[in-house]
Amino acid sequence: PDFLEKHGVAASFVGHPLADEIPAGLDAGSARRRLGLTGETVVGLLPGSRHGELARLGPVFAATAARLATQIPGIEFAAPMATSALREQFQQIIGEHAAASRIHLFDGQVRDVLAASDAALVTSGTATLETMLVNRPMVVAYRLAPLTYHLLRWSGLIRVPHIALPNLLAGRRVVPELIQSDASPQRLGDELLGLLQNAERRAAIEAEFESLRDVLRCSASERAADAVLQQAGLG
Repeated sequence: PDFLEKHGVAASFVGHPLADEIPAGLDAGSARRRLGLTGETVVGLLPGSRHGELARLGPVFAATAARLATQIPGIEFAAPMATSALREQFQQIIGEHAAASRIHLFDGQVRDVLAASDAALVTSGTATLETMLVNRPMVVAYRLAPLTYHLLRWSGLIRVPHIALPNLLAGRRVVPELIQSDASPQRLGDELLGLLQNAERRAAIEAEFESLRDVLRCSASERAADAVLQQAGLG
């Protein structure tokens, strides 16, 4: 609201409806049973909900999974796919990797996948907010088309210090975020391995997420309706 009011736009902070909708304390064991996952370690893969994103990040996520599979015995990966077309596209991508048998694809079921996960590899976007609200540590990745990225950098349009919503909300780096060439299987794998092997770090991230969730959880839909009525002079 401060930014908008500075530019003459009346604004009210109302929270986010997802924070009201997603229950706290989703149980990992129950989610794993519903999904049929039996691995000791589960990592969620959310490679994007658009074909362009999946084309750029799908191979990277699959290679990251293959790398982790050589480092953590019994690891499994779960990927919720938004559409059947995206599922088919990602199935073709992961078929080229040795870890294909450990990557399980699901039609939707995002919250079950996140609840079942010890940590997640997430494409930057709304999925990072949902992962935060389910309270699972994550590593965030994004790749734009190279020309688009260079044009944005050259024009000065990229001004935000972070890309992941939890980091933007906190105003500092709470979770790792890697973009463009930095979002490589080696770097992403190292970041995920660091999370999976450090329970204290995961707990610290989860505590940060709980604090951010409390800020967003404030009956957003009702407050939004009240704010609209007030602006219209009817409240």
